[in-house]
Amino acid sequence: MLPCVQVPLIQYCQQLASTLSSHDTCFTQAADSLFFMHEGLQQARAPIYDVPSAVEVLLTGTYERLPKCVEDVGVQGTLTGDQQKAALKKLDTLVRSKLLEVSLPKEISEVKVSDGTALLCVNGEFKVLVTLGYRGHLSMWRILHLELLVGERGGLVKLEELRRHALGDDLERRMAAAENPFMMLYSVLHELCVALIMDTVIRQEGVLVSMQMNQDGEADSAGLRTPGLKIVYWLDLDKNSGTSDSGSCPFIKVEPGPDLQIKCLHSTFVIDPLTGKEAEFSLDQNCIDVEKLLLRAICCSRYTRLLEIQKELAKNSQICRTMGMFFYIAMQMNLKLTIKRYPDL
Repeated sequence: MLPCVQVPLIQYCQQLASTLSSHDTCFTQAADSLFFMHEGLQQARAPIYDVPSAVEVLLTGTYERLPKCVEDVGVQGTLTGDQQKAALKKLDTLVRSKLLEVSLPKEISEVKVSDGTALLCVNGEFKVLVTLGYRGHLSMWRILHLELLVGERGGLVKLEELRRHALGDDLERRMAAAENPFMMLYSVLHELCVALIMDTVIRQEGVLVSMQMNQDGEADSAGLRTPGLKIVYWLDLDKNSGTSDSGSCPFIKVEPGPDLQIKCLHSTFVIDPLTGKEAEFSLDQNCIDVEKLLLRAICCSRYTRLLEIQKELAKNSQICRTMGMFFYIAMQMNLKLTIKRYPDL
């Protein structure tokens, strides 16, 4: 009886095996058919015609529903003269509005907006031409041209093309990330200009020393905040006074102040022979000339010493009568000599 009970179960298993074998054959045939039909499907593919779009292009000459991404990838056509004027006028308005949204550093002495660009200038340091559109964003600034206004008698400092481009790229990235882009622009370029000015001053002072100008002056940077420079002159005063240090000699300092503006300070009160008032010293950052600055300091000190000697002699009436005319002539000659040799001091 037991073998007869298991016959239906055996028959059911045989049917399942036959069905699975049939399915396997069908899957294999389907895969083979798809593989051989692949080439045929490529050739049988037919284009789908967009009749409404074709009619729109024929009637209007344009296709307004073209995706913006496709337009950006395509070749941009050249704008006509009227289109350029309209675009520049619109860009001018946008540039002016963006400039009004931020506070410009007070050191920027000149701002000109024209042809969709803004020219920013800081006297004696730099001028930069900017516009909107950094990386395609009209809210960010691009640098079109950068020029440094720091120089000496040989001309302005010239940056190499690669260095200028690298500086421009770095400024654009910093301005894009800054809350006030122009404060960032001024901060970076001002720091660069101060470094260039002090490098030029120190180099010119080294040239004067190599030309044996140290007989009238010497550089002393001890105790000063780098990169300041201290120029001491009239070193013979130490020999006459019998001292070994240069503490009694007059000097002039050239160094960045707390606001990072270049300051020229004289050690003592001196009078300008041209004005009769206290002398004020400064560097022409467009044409730095340390020798000219030193000679002007010496001229003012000499004139001040002559005035002091005249006052001392005035205390003795007899000496004053005999020597007064001599010192008057000496001061007049000093003034004429100063005007003749250094007319632009």
